[in-house]
Amino acid sequence: MKKVLLTTAFSASLIFAASSPSKDYSYELTPFAAGILSDSKINLEDDNYANAGISLAKNLDYKYIDQIELAYMRSDSLEYKGSGNTNVNRFFLNAVKQYPLTERLAAYALAGIGYQDVSQEITSHDDGGIVNYGIGLRYDIPYYGIALKGDIRHLYAFEETQDDFMYTIGLGMPLGKKYSETIAPVVPTVVEPVVTAPIVDGDDDNDGVLNSKDLCPNTAPGAIVDENGCELDDDNDGVVNKLDKCPNTSAGVKVNTDGCVNTVNLSINFDTNSSNIKGAYNADLEAFALIMKENPKLNAVIEAHTDSKGSENYNLKLSEQRANSAVKALEELGIDAMRLQAIGYGETQPIATNDTAEGRAANRRVTGLINQ
Repeated sequence: MKKVLLTTAFSASLIFAASSPSKDYSYELTPFAAGILSDSKINLEDDNYANAGISLAKNLDYKYIDQIELAYMRSDSLEYKGSGNTNVNRFFLNAVKQYPLTERLAAYALAGIGYQDVSQEITSHDDGGIVNYGIGLRYDIPYYGIALKGDIRHLYAFEETQDDFMYTIGLGMPLGKKYSETIAPVVPTVVEPVVTAPIVDGDDDNDGVLNSKDLCPNTAPGAIVDENGCELDDDNDGVVNKLDKCPNTSAGVKVNTDGCVNTVNLSINFDTNSSNIKGAYNADLEAFALIMKENPKLNAVIEAHTDSKGSENYNLKLSEQRANSAVKALEELGIDAMRLQAIGYGETQPIATNDTAEGRAANRRVTGLINQ
């Protein structure tokens, strides 16, 4: 049975190995081997016996639980003292929570309920409900999308209050790649032709509006005007369309001569594995907050990034922490949290090479974008 398990695990690792970490997948398949240290109540010849099993876990985007796991485990043939033997089949439904320790190493805790089926019941060794709980470690193997996992558990069977300790080792393999891309509809743009009114009493600036109706008689050549002969200003910010570099500014927002909000470059860099904002960026944060206060109708998107060191899952969580740190700093400067959106992109959008220390430092960043 052990040979079958090892062969199955090796073959499956070749089939399911991928370059992405398991968090980018919907499921995780784990063949495992286990040992059980049983109490003496069930009258076995050997209280330390081997098991083999397999589990299927569903990855969740949930704050308190990272996985829901369904597992099956079968024991070796067990001999009773005196005479007779049996096999034990166990089924588990567990909740799993992970705690990252380093870029690839994480601790995890699990707890759940189950049922054991004893093929040959003798004395106090009976079928019945079970619970198990324990702690373990997992290591994400670089570039292959698989993880080495091991844990220890307390296994309690309700029949005759049977207390066992179980230790496992397994190979987690991802299944079911997640896809979140959406296809946006393409709406064709229809350009309406400009109808020029017939010239009766002259049109000195050649804008298509007669002098008698032209409220802006000195329009520059080629300008697009309204029915009063004045250049269009669609967003009513005081800067005509031809000169407006931000043509969709919200009504009432203060703009410069280009028709845009005067913004500051909120560009914050971080130390490795850190989400703490250094004091050198306080002036940038204060200037950014001042723009938001002067223009209360504007919102901002705070985008955070990491370098490529570490797993994609770890880097995504670290980038979210960095974005939240910047949002918290702006809230402390008086900006309403409803006007701020924090987004973490992990390592997916580098602006420099990750092959050098300087490039990685540039990629560990937060930027602020003001929606005009």
